[in-house]
Amino acid sequence: MANHQDFAGVGTAVPDSLQYYRVNKLKEMNGNAWRTAHNPPNPELLDACDELGFLVWDENHYLLPSLENQEDLRSMILRDRNHPSIILWSLCNEALCMGEGSEQARQVGTLLKSIILQYDRTRPVTAAMNGGWGSGLSYVIDVQGFNYAIGEYDSYHRSHPAQPIIGSETASAVSDRGIYQTNATLAYVSAYDVNYPGWGATSEVAWTAIANRPFMAGSFAWTGFDYKGEPTPYAWPNINSHFGNIDIAGFPKDSFYYYQTWWGNRTELHLFPHWNWEGKQGQNIEVWVYSNAHSVELFLNDKSLGRQTMPVMQHLRWEVPYAPGTLLARGYDEKGVSIASQARSTTGNPVSIDLLVEWGTKGLVADGQDVALIQVSALDDKGMPVPTASNLITFSISGPGKILGVGNGDPSSHEPDKAMYRSLFNGLARVIVQSERSLAGDIILTATSPGLSAGRLTIRSSL
Repeated sequence: MANHQDFAGVGTAVPDSLQYYRVNKLKEMNGNAWRTAHNPPNPELLDACDELGFLVWDENHYLLPSLENQEDLRSMILRDRNHPSIILWSLCNEALCMGEGSEQARQVGTLLKSIILQYDRTRPVTAAMNGGWGSGLSYVIDVQGFNYAIGEYDSYHRSHPAQPIIGSETASAVSDRGIYQTNATLAYVSAYDVNYPGWGATSEVAWTAIANRPFMAGSFAWTGFDYKGEPTPYAWPNINSHFGNIDIAGFPKDSFYYYQTWWGNRTELHLFPHWNWEGKQGQNIEVWVYSNAHSVELFLNDKSLGRQTMPVMQHLRWEVPYAPGTLLARGYDEKGVSIASQARSTTGNPVSIDLLVEWGTKGLVADGQDVALIQVSALDDKGMPVPTASNLITFSISGPGKILGVGNGDPSSHEPDKAMYRSLFNGLARVIVQSERSLAGDIILTATSPGLSAGRLTIRSSL
């Protein structure tokens, strides 16, 4: 996955332990590599990738011949070359490559590659190119990077059969967590994998194009996480991207489970959307399933809606007239044995707040830097999370810790990331709690909202 460097609640000032969380989240999706877009990463991210076994495409910012840029590149190589996670040095990305197919790009690329080789000959050199393949920089780099341009893969391989090729940037599919009808007025994009800009493709189309070509080394989908800026297909007051397979607060979108299904070896099944559609009784709701089971059967309130064979690297779809109750998807192997299932049930209204430590479950180190990530949700009277809840939650904290930031993944929200409150966005919000330096003890976080029972949890901070 390609990633920018920011996260909800902290911007680009990402605490070290939060880097580990981000890498772990991509591993949960069955990803195995991080492209640092479009600049050298901080060393702590590389430390996390080293320790967690995650591969890295390490990217220089500009393809420029200036002495300053040469020194920046030299500094990057000297700083990063002892990190075993790094597998590729990248000279540049797209517009930062001085016209990738030009003779000037070839000359400057040759100069910068010579600097890399002066300090490290163990890793190949590449560039994320969105044009000029076969000329300019292509004469310099060891591994040809393709940004999008699925239609060019085969012809380039035919003319350069000995050169490794990688999808340096793929997909650019857009979606928002928990949104199932695009709303241009509110600047939300449906979570079904059908929306993408003119240069991109759906997640399914982009990955299938890689997986079906053994000569392609893999791909870096754009992007792992949402990030501030580039709110394609919208503009201000929309404030962050829709490209991520995980929202900016760290909550997976449905596309996360597409990659998890087809990148891993475990049996997977993911059913969406939620089943809270008050006022739409009898209207058709589009239901999707991602699974690597041989076939999947869908049930509504114990009545079968049919079994379908799962096409490889795709999804299944039903049109289901809405009725409150329980939607159940059951996956079967080739012998008809049930091997996976998932249900979505209609919930009641929110009655209480639930706080869950998602990261930092073993407590915090009292070093003034360590963080815990708290998932905030609203539960109905049966204890089920309400996927449509939008309650404003107010937080308070006591003990040797502080609220470092908040978020919820809403790309249209202008609520501050540095605050003691946050609205739920489609049922979820995030609180980041940070330890105090040299102060041990219990940190108590409390969440309140009018009409809801308060949520409370304790995090231990130790020296």
